[in-house]
Amino acid sequence: MLKMDFRLFVLLLIIPLFIAIMPVSHADDGCGVVTGKVIGRDNVPIANAIVEIQNNLSEVFSSTVSAADGSFTIDKIPIYGFDGRNNFRLVATYNSSGKSYKDKTEFFWIYKNQIITHDVQIYYYPPSNYGWLTGKVVNVNDYKEYVSSTVYLSNGMYDFVSSEPGDNWQFYLPAGDYQVWAEHNENGRTYSTGKTSVHVRSDDTFTAVLSISLAGNGSTYHAAPAEGVNIVHGYVKQKNGVPLYGAVVELCRVDGIAFCPVMSTTTNAEGNYEFKRVTISSPMENFAVRVTYNFMGNDTTTVSNAFSVYYHNMMNVSHDYSVPVTVDFIDSGSIEVISDPAGANIWLDGAYTGRTTPFNITGVRAGEHSCSLQMDGYLPENVTVTVHSDGTSRITKILKPSTGDVYFKVNPSDASIYLNGELVGTGSTNLTRIQYGVYSYTVSRDGYRNVTASIEVIPGGHLEVPVELVAIPGLSLTYIGYLINSMLTYIANIFG
Repeated sequence: MLKMDFRLFVLLLIIPLFIAIMPVSHADDGCGVVTGKVIGRDNVPIANAIVEIQNNLSEVFSSTVSAADGSFTIDKIPIYGFDGRNNFRLVATYNSSGKSYKDKTEFFWIYKNQIITHDVQIYYYPPSNYGWLTGKVVNVNDYKEYVSSTVYLSNGMYDFVSSEPGDNWQFYLPAGDYQVWAEHNENGRTYSTGKTSVHVRSDDTFTAVLSISLAGNGSTYHAAPAEGVNIVHGYVKQKNGVPLYGAVVELCRVDGIAFCPVMSTTTNAEGNYEFKRVTISSPMENFAVRVTYNFMGNDTTTVSNAFSVYYHNMMNVSHDYSVPVTVDFIDSGSIEVISDPAGANIWLDGAYTGRTTPFNITGVRAGEHSCSLQMDGYLPENVTVTVHSDGTSRITKILKPSTGDVYFKVNPSDASIYLNGELVGTGSTNLTRIQYGVYSYTVSRDGYRNVTASIEVIPGGHLEVPVELVAIPGLSLTYIGYLINSMLTYIANIFG
């Protein structure tokens, strides 16, 4: 009896535990479950969409309708694969305003007794209200011959095509009606196609073939427009009007209330920034400039007003956009730099400022900075300076020469002097503004032994180097003259 009670106790203990550790599944034995959401092109959930589950033979096994939040669940999907899985795909259909939008997923695996999560996106809903207009320009007498042309659109846009086969023109446009034509310039004349009326539908592509006749003399020459370039530039200044240096500037596409960065740069010492070749695919898009700066340990963001940028190849509109931005704080001061002599190059934090002394550098971020003054012929001066917000720090330096003078006192007077292998003079020579360092020199003359040695030039120093060459012994006139000269010098020293 005791054993029976114990077994019953064990069973009562194990059964709940077994149930607890079993996989949670809405699937019956031998079936799978898929759950997910139906979303549109902008990832917004779509309610009341019909969702079907299909096998790889496009057979529909089951269907359901998405809920208000776009969610759906399809269960009891039969799994008959020998490895406990089968390939399926989801197909979603949504009807709106008399039009049906349909899309499908790639095939994916569904497993026996498991729940798989998989979303399905209807890419063309909601409609973008934009479509593509594309085509080619060919010779009216031979459609296989492509003709290099400028293609014009009635809204002012234009594009270029070459004569390479397969080179098509294209425009991304709001749905609507347009006229398109092409012009080809040759031998100072212009050949044109007629204007073709086209209708661009949302999320669709209209293809037009423009045929051009190259027969005859064409018409009066019409120069093609240049390739357009959009430039967005401006400056960022602080509350006190001083340029803000080192701020991160982003060019953002404005999509509703969202800001999507497309280009980024940093302001220079004058607070300027520039974005070159800003490209868009449609006739016009809205942008804003966003400035981010770390002020007192926190990132602060300032956003400009939105502005419109036009397609780069569009006539009768500006392609130069100036967008100044003012931040609501002061986080910089200035450094007044003076040197004697003037004209030293100013380096700040390892970067050349492009300025020379004397100069007042404005817009320098508050905090410690390294400043270096560099000038040919003088030793560099390196200084650490602290800049305070809305204040001026001063650096005044007397530059020390980095050169010295060397005077070679040479006998005989026509001996040649070489410094580091380069001829620098004949006879006694005074060399000025020699960069400091160690040099080798050689003094030579025919009939005399060379003298070779080294010297060290000290910044600001004056070094005298006496050199007396010794004639090579022999019966030459040079040696005899050397002996006579030495004797006369010796006698002069005795009686001098």
